Amino acid sequence: MTNAMNRHALSDSAHAAGAGQTADQLHCPDRSTWDAADTKLQAELARDQVIDARYKAAKADGTLTPEFEREWSDSTLPLSDAEWALFETDAPDLAAIDWKLQFLADHHLLEDQHVSQLRADVARLSSVEGR
Repeated sequence: MTNAMNRHALSDSAHAAGAGQTADQLHCPDRSTWDAADTKLQAELARDQVIDARYKAAKADGTLTPEFEREWSDSTLPLSDAEWALFETDAPDLAAIDWKLQFLADHHLLEDQHVSQLRADVARLSSVEGR
């Protein structure tokens, strides 16, 4: 996907996310939704660490089978789904926005310098709105 397409998709989702919500809902989304998605992600991360450790051990001791290698390879899908589900959840605070920025950087969807600039923008705007 090109950068222009990414920007368009992000813009469309931002407009869709705000449709039909009150100003209070837009500014202070329900934290429980974020927490539930984060709990799911943490469970998937823990599961992924277990299967990854089993994979490394099997590879090291020569017991890696094609079936287990397929299972290990397929195991990334639930983790990816949980990451994107959290990303698509309304951010309840600036820490959540920071997580989203880092997530995009980690997946090479934003360059590090762009993440730094966006973080600086968020910090600046937050301090202005807080006055």
